[in-house]
Amino acid sequence: MPLRSVQISHIVLTTVDIADVLLEHLKSYDNYDQMMKAFAKMAKKYSACSSRYQGGDLGPLEVHTSAPELYEAAMNAPVREVQGPIKTTFGHHIFVLTEEEPLGDTGIDGINQPGMGAGDGTL
Repeated sequence: MPLRSVQISHIVLTTVDIADVLLEHLKSYDNYDQMMKAFAKMAKKYSACSSRYQGGDLGPLEVHTSAPELYEAAMNAPVREVQGPIKTTFGHHIFVLTEEEPLGDTGIDGINQPGMGAGDGTL
């Protein structure tokens, strides 16, 4: 699994049955933009998370999130496809990975520069 930064939108539901019904409906869309409009409306109406006020948008997902099951599922999910339900202590999540960015060494800290580091007299 490549290291990447991801942004997700989610809907948190109290029962898996409701999650399954909403997931089935969202998967019926052929158009991503239309699916995301429906997703945002469903999040505002049904989600048990305060992100419902942003249409379910959680923003960038942190590594040390309070829902590690959601983080793991998001790291393995394809972009722009509705996924779930994922069970956490908060409920049953339906989610869409809306953006991703591969992570790598930016060189800002100088570690990837030749001749830098322990043993060359610079530390």
